[in-house]
Amino acid sequence: MRITELQFASRSNTVSSLARDPTGVSIIQDELEWRTRPQRAIPSGSAVIVTRWQTLEKQTREVKAITPADSHVIGITLRSSNMRLSAAGQAISDGIAMPGTVLVTAPHIPAQCTFRGPYDVLHLHVRNELIAECAGDSPDNEAGRLCSEFHLLQNPVVERLAHALLEADEMSESLGTIYAESINIAIVSRLLGSAHGVTPCVQPKAGGLVKWRLKRAIDYIEANLAGPMSLANLASSTGLTRMHFAAQFRAATGLRPHEYLLRRRIERAQELLLNSRMSVVDIAFSVGFQTQSHFTCAFKRIVGQPPSAWRGAHESEAAQRSSIDARYKMTDLRDAA
Repeated sequence: MRITELQFASRSNTVSSLARDPTGVSIIQDELEWRTRPQRAIPSGSAVIVTRWQTLEKQTREVKAITPADSHVIGITLRSSNMRLSAAGQAISDGIAMPGTVLVTAPHIPAQCTFRGPYDVLHLHVRNELIAECAGDSPDNEAGRLCSEFHLLQNPVVERLAHALLEADEMSESLGTIYAESINIAIVSRLLGSAHGVTPCVQPKAGGLVKWRLKRAIDYIEANLAGPMSLANLASSTGLTRMHFAAQFRAATGLRPHEYLLRRRIERAQELLLNSRMSVVDIAFSVGFQTQSHFTCAFKRIVGQPPSAWRGAHESEAAQRSSIDARYKMTDLRDAA
């Protein structure tokens, strides 16, 4: 008897959840399939199910999903990701999606995406009744729907709320549940009030960098993460002046060039923390920081934990998964005998 990859992932996630929560229910569950809520261990009556779709592997992956009839799905990008995204057969985006990018799909809407490299997306599967309740309308009222499936939204507030939501599993069961429910409602309410602080994000859009210039700027950043980088050199790589480049880059991405550069350095550092034995100080220098203290402060502000604590938490999770894998291999050998 041989355990399949899907069966192992399911067992692994279940055991991992049991380790964190005595009820066997993790507040944020890993996705086995993109934008698909798990069928196991869902608390009855839950208005919002939170799942996470993530990898640091540099791979190309094509996925598709249909939004269930009883829910909306809110996708919140947590790290810059290269993707081609469409909904209901209509192209939405093809290029770099910035942290804080939000996609909402209404019931029955099919979505498809090609990820080119690492990604990290939080999905909130929100019951239609909760949206109607937050909007103060009945479920059939159009005003109670988050209809934005044909364009992306850029919302720094929702991004911060999403990062805060990641801390829910670190709390005790009762406090974590209350904490998560409060943030979920805040996210839904924020998106319902999209006229206040949510800006449509279309790439490229009027006033933004055209696609070839944006690609050239991002390629330049990727190639020079480890060294010093001036706005003048970055602008020069696109053939624009500093003033025009800075304004057009922000219009196209929602981030200032320095903000984007800082996020990419932190994301590269995360990859090195997980996939190498380099010290924190060596990683800081290798991604362009001049001091470890500056790196630690920036990492904690963006990720929510200091680098060493973040590495330790993820190594512990990886060790737990390896232990589970070994246990099931032993079971398979006994069954085969």
